[in-house]
Amino acid sequence: MRGYQIWFHLKTSCTTTSSLVDKEDECKSALISPGSGLTHVKMDSLYGHVAIGILAGVGCGLCLGWHFRARFGNTSKGIVGAAMGNGSELSASIMGEGGEFKMILVVRSDLKMGKGKVAAQCSHAAVSAYKQVQRRNPDMLKQWEYCGQPKVVVKAPDEDSLLDLLTHAKEIGLPVSLIQDAGRTQIAPGSRTVLGIGPGPADLLDKVTGHLKLY
Repeated sequence: MRGYQIWFHLKTSCTTTSSLVDKEDECKSALISPGSGLTHVKMDSLYGHVAIGILAGVGCGLCLGWHFRARFGNTSKGIVGAAMGNGSELSASIMGEGGEFKMILVVRSDLKMGKGKVAAQCSHAAVSAYKQVQRRNPDMLKQWEYCGQPKVVVKAPDEDSLLDLLTHAKEIGLPVSLIQDAGRTQIAPGSRTVLGIGPGPADLLDKVTGHLKLY
C-alpha cells in the first residue's frame, strides 16, 4: 500500500511538471509565433525607438548648425562692416581692392647683419606692429589673422630708403614700426635696422614696397 502511494505521488509530480513545461513552451511559441502579434509589437516598438533617435539626432544637428551659422556669420559680417565703414572711400582704404591683408618687414641690407640678427630684428618689428594695430584697429588685425597672418621680408639698400618708405606708408594711413638696435652685437647703437609696415590691405602695401626685392 505504501509503495502504491509513493508511485502515485511521483506520477502526480511528473504530470504537474510536464504541464508547466508545456505551458512554458506554449508561451515561448506565442512570443515567436507570426500569428500571435507579440513579435510584431516588439519589433514595431524597436523600430519606433530607432526612428525617434534618428529624428532627434537630425534635429540636434540642424539646431547646432543654425546656432553656429548665426554666431560666426554675424561676427564676420560685423568685422567686415566695421572695417569697411559707411563710405566707399573708407572701404577702399581699409579693405583694399583684393580683400587680402599682410605685413611687410623691410630690412636694411647695407648693415650686413647675420641671419640670426636679422631674424631677431624682424621679430621686434613684427611684435611692435602687431601691438600698434591691436590698439588702433583690432578689426583689421582680425582680418589679417583670418588671412593666415602673412608676413613678407624685403630689403632696402640704406637708411634713407628706409625712412622714405616710412614716410610714404604713413601718408596713405598704414601703421609703421621702425626698429632701432641697442648696438650690443654686430652693429652700432641706435642703428635703424627694420621697418615694419602693416598689417594692412595688400594692395596699399604694394604701393609702398612693391618695387623692393625679397630679402
